[in-house]
Formats: sequence, structure tokens, C-alpha cells
Amino acid sequence: MLVVKAVNEKSDAFESVQELYVRSFPENERRPLEPLMRDGSGLSELIAFYEGNCFCGVAALLNAEDITHIIYFAVEEKQRNRGIGSRALAEIKKAKAGRRIIVDIEAQREDADNNAQREKRKQFYFRNGYAESNVGYRWRGETYGILVSGGGFTDEDFEGFWSVMRRKGAHLLKQ
Repeated sequence: MLVVKAVNEKSDAFESVQELYVRSFPENERRPLEPLMRDGSGLSELIAFYEGNCFCGVAALLNAEDITHIIYFAVEEKQRNRGIGSRALAEIKKAKAGRRIIVDIEAQREDADNNAQREKRKQFYFRNGYAESNVGYRWRGETYGILVSGGGFTDEDFEGFWSVMRRKGAHLLKQ
């Protein structure tokens, strides 16, 4: 059974979360995790996934309106290909029932060194009930597309989400 636990600096998983985060995301895509852990507004969550006592992965979520945005999602390398990622997404979906859940993925690019990994990631989300939206954006030199579960998603929805974040969660967006 997969267990979900909130993460803060005092959590048993804190060091493991930090290490997985650094290994999983390029430096230009990482934001400080500390604001997510200290947020009392309910706009953000940093959660760890466990199977028994074994740390399996992490997700960072932003919540605004009826949307939960998975901004970071990673599973420990040795835990991959065991269904952990799918079960973790199912736990997020269960906890966020009635909300649209979005995730951004790097756009496919034939010249990208990790294009095969990008396609594999996209197919993983498709298998877990996510669909493409027509929303995309550029951030820190990379192009992303938005996948959605639980309903449609438009450019207006995306702008509205980030408008709330800029207004109510500016403390979370510090780089």
C-alpha cells in the first residue's frame, strides 16, 4: 500500500526528497522547495510517497481555484517500473477529487538529448488518464505542454491559475 506524507524540514523524508529532486530535475528547472514546505495558505503541498518504510517518490503541488498543478513529480530510480508512479498519481487524484489536475511536460523536440525520455513521460501520463490540452508555454529556455486529468483546460484557465498564484502565492514563486 502506498502511503502519502506531507514533507517539511523535520520530516524523515526531507533529505531523500532533496536528493531525488536534485537528481531528477535540471538546475534551470528547479525552484527552492522551502517555500512549498512552509506555506500555510493551502496553495502548495510537498508530499512524499512511501511503501512501508521505503521512500519511493515526491510530488510538489500548487492549488488554486479548481486546479491542482503537479509542478514536480519524481519516483526513486530503484522504485521505477513497479507501478509506484501510477499509484502515486491515483493517490493525488483521490485526494484532489473534483479538481482538474494538470502537469507540464517538456515538449517533444527531435534535437533534444532526452527526446525518448520526453515521449516515455508523456505516454506514462496518458496511461494514467491524462490528456493533451492546447496549452503550452516557455519557461527558463524550455517549451512545455500541459496535460490534464478531470476536465478540459484552456489558455484562460492557465492564466487564471497563475494570476491567483501571483496574487495570493507570490511567496511561493520566489526563484
